[in-house]
Amino acid sequence: MLIATTTGSMATPLSMILLWAALIALVGSAGVFAPWLAARRSDGHAIAYGNSFAGGVLLAAGLIHLLGDANEGFAAAYPNLDYPAAFAVATLAFILVLGLERVIPRAIESGGRDEDPEAAALIGAGKGGGFAPYLLLVTLSIHSLIAGLTLGISTAAGAGVLLIAILAHKGAAGFALGSTFREAAIPPRTRIPALLVFVGSTPLGVILGGIAIETFGSGSGATEAWFKAVAAGTFLYIATLDVVREEFFPGGTNRGQRLVCTLLGAGLMALVAIWM
Repeated sequence: MLIATTTGSMATPLSMILLWAALIALVGSAGVFAPWLAARRSDGHAIAYGNSFAGGVLLAAGLIHLLGDANEGFAAAYPNLDYPAAFAVATLAFILVLGLERVIPRAIESGGRDEDPEAAALIGAGKGGGFAPYLLLVTLSIHSLIAGLTLGISTAAGAGVLLIAILAHKGAAGFALGSTFREAAIPPRTRIPALLVFVGSTPLGVILGGIAIETFGSGSGATEAWFKAVAAGTFLYIATLDVVREEFFPGGTNRGQRLVCTLLGAGLMALVAIWM
């Protein structure tokens, strides 16, 4: 697995870190501003298929790659610890993101009353205007930052899969966020700086992680194991509750095609695991 290389000296060059950051920023920018173009063309099916594919990528990346790597990393860093710590950390990260994104904002919006329907879609969070688009901005930016940090501290051998997963998610999440701002009719002078915060969150995490490795070295691999466990939990949350749930719970006639796209995304990550 990927984490087996963490104890070596195969740290990713800072020049490559900067290239990844620029690529992620480009994809994120395309995602957040795409809703205004898509509204003109009304190509909803293509968006749904891309979102479903991203969900499959993130689901498999979290389970097959990140969680397995984190488990091996904890075993190497803490050989006397007889406990599935990586799975516990991923579970805690999943629950924390759930509370941050689905519980706290809903409590603020409803004044503490349990009136929010369970099947409310992610994109629908911005329809009411107010603080909802900004709450979504904060939550998406936080786990984008975590994913970026994980990529930044990853070794060169283990970064490829994570980069694919981040790129797949960045565009899909950016589109969902841009949709909330468009539907809330937020003016450009406020909308553009806010969306750029999300665009820059992952590149910032990548650069900070890369600088940390350049400054302090790769260490024993414990730091990478912790971040990969946290990233696995956030990826599983995004894949299940932010992507797959939103694409398959609402009504629609093309669920079969969306399921195929999800399977293709997961299959791609499973195939990559043969070599990485």
